[in-house]
Amino acid sequence: MIKASRVAAVFLGLAIFLAPVCMGSPSTPKPGSSERTSICDAMRAYAMKSAIRPLPKPILFKIEFIRVDGDYAGFEGFPIFADGSAAIPNFMPDIVLTTFLKRRGTGWQVIADLSRTDVPSDTEMATIRKRFPTGVPITVIPEFWRRKLRP
Repeated sequence: MIKASRVAAVFLGLAIFLAPVCMGSPSTPKPGSSERTSICDAMRAYAMKSAIRPLPKPILFKIEFIRVDGDYAGFEGFPIFADGSAAIPNFMPDIVLTTFLKRRGTGWQVIADLSRTDVPSDTEMATIRKRFPTGVPITVIPEFWRRKLRP
């Protein structure tokens, strides 16, 4: 007969080993998943604020980077129409969106936008670092910005 203390020790060991997995670790939401859809919905609403004129059809995103860690997400991508044609430049600024989101209730909200068309100067970078929200895990920051934000 197995002693209760041994069973408890085995379960405690498993709990310690599996805790990082169960608590959530950085991940890339799979296409079609509810989490990815929710992030893209937030991004769609955010991107639509920069529309120059009404779009003839809904936008999707060509995603280059999307990562979630806890209640934070990093997103890098550009809007396209469902047929693959660019939603830009006739309707929106021609730019890759680089944003950071925070989970709010059941959805996501953009908390920082580093979208730009050029590489920031050292002076601009100092300002960006100062204004970048605290608490955003480095794991959701694309490599280029990771090097810039955390030198």
